[in-house]
Amino acid sequence: MNSEDIKNILNQKFADKLKEAKITGFEPSLIVEKDSLIEICKYARESDSLLFNLLSCMSGADYADRFEVVYLLFSFTHKHKLSLKVQLNKENPEVESVTSIWQGANWYEREIAELFGIKFKNHPDPRPILLPENWNEGYPMRKDWEGKDFKRMPEFK
Repeated sequence: MNSEDIKNILNQKFADKLKEAKITGFEPSLIVEKDSLIEICKYARESDSLLFNLLSCMSGADYADRFEVVYLLFSFTHKHKLSLKVQLNKENPEVESVTSIWQGANWYEREIAELFGIKFKNHPDPRPILLPENWNEGYPMRKDWEGKDFKRMPEFK
């Protein structure tokens, strides 16, 4: 199965729940509706034709108008990849936890919550793991963050 096949399977099954479906590089990349994330992830993991049994990486991103959570999936069975993205508003960035689908999401979600301030609803253990326990200086991976020892680099021209 190639990237176009994967994109088409998911696009046909979830057409009304995707904001975008394209091929980026050699792998399919989908932007999914926040409220459909769990349904799409379960299907991606359990569907015999997809079997994305590994969440290989997960990250947050801060853009001027939104946050994104990026999920990189891999199938050991079929040796294919998939990138899922969820866009979140700046005012209340929260999305459902995928730890019930991939246990490996646990620490990724904790790191993203701690560094970006994105809340993962129904996360089984939302304790911080990177910053000191008494940290109250905001979210260091946000573009607008300025800590006491932080010096912003001048813009490159």
